[in-house]
Amino acid sequence: MLILTRKTNTSVIITNVYDENGKPLKDIEINIYADNRIGIDADSSVDIYRSEILQLGE
Repeated sequence: MLILTRKTNTSVIITNVYDENGKPLKDIEINIYADNRIGIDADSSVDIYRSEILQLGE
């Protein structure tokens, strides 16, 4: 696990993202906001879930 500390109104970029067929996808950008919110900008084919939602299916 990678743990980062970021100041508010900054972002983290994840590059070199590929789909299951090896096609490159756009970079994933994670924005950190002052009110404890995050924003995630990713390709529409990328599934993003909160961990507690995935735990319900177990």
